[in-house]
Amino acid sequence: MRYTLASLILLLSLHLSFAQGRRLHVDAYATGANNGTSWEDAFTDLQSALFAAQPGDCVWVAIGTYKPVDGFNRELSFNLKAGVKMYGGFAGVETKLEQRNWERYKTTLSGDIGLQNDETDNSYTILYIETSETETVVDGFTFTGGNADNYDPFASKFSRSKCGGAIYVKAEGKARPEIRNCSFERNYAREFGGAVYLFTGEEKEEILPFENCWFTDNRADGFSQQKKMNDSQGFRVYPNPANSMATIEGMADSSAYPLHLSLFDVSGKVVRAMEVKEMTGKLYIRVSLEGLPAGCYNYQIADAEKAILDSGKLWKQ
Repeated sequence: MRYTLASLILLLSLHLSFAQGRRLHVDAYATGANNGTSWEDAFTDLQSALFAAQPGDCVWVAIGTYKPVDGFNRELSFNLKAGVKMYGGFAGVETKLEQRNWERYKTTLSGDIGLQNDETDNSYTILYIETSETETVVDGFTFTGGNADNYDPFASKFSRSKCGGAIYVKAEGKARPEIRNCSFERNYAREFGGAVYLFTGEEKEEILPFENCWFTDNRADGFSQQKKMNDSQGFRVYPNPANSMATIEGMADSSAYPLHLSLFDVSGKVVRAMEVKEMTGKLYIRVSLEGLPAGCYNYQIADAEKAILDSGKLWKQ
């Protein structure tokens, strides 16, 4: 009986250890063993860490700029496996997640491969996520320079080479990755999702759970009867905090309409949803907070093709 009990305890310990997952470190300037076990021995290549990571693992990435490939292959992306959590914003000395500062220690995932500052040879998609898990996380990164501009008429209009310049998500069922504290700057897609595209295989509107993310100068040229360009410009919320009514102000190209605004509580539940018809000139969206408890809410604005134009926080007093 003692042997059996000891065996059960050992198996339980191993199970808990596996369930908690490993922590893999990435630092472009590390000079150690390059195995990810510590900051000193961190992987210098993010791609290597993501390849080694398994469901339940966390990948911590230090300040710096990381690219999917050291070369000219535009079809290569960083690949994040289902159930892996990826965090940026580390100085490279932290031992706890809450010690990082993703605003100060900027961790950039760049599509500017090939010739530098030449967007024509940039990565089609910077980060690819194929997920069937809800515990997939991307947190604390700046995405810039993704260019999904493939003009091949035989390639699917929903392919990674035409959609999702920064992130392309292929999701199963209701599983969605969590994307938090990220900035999307100057990414492009020939079809849909200049910054982020969600593919579920179904022709219906889907929303990704963004939290505290910024979108600047991202563009998508959707194709129907005419060329469409969706470009978010200068969105702001006022008053913030608000009492019973808040206004979101910005600019959107006429082809982006109708817009879809969603307001989420801290649990991710949609507490307000509205469709915004086309406006001439500046865009003003008035959001009623009547009947909602005081606290923080996340909002998200998507265009007619499900591309995210803006997201952020809205506080009710």
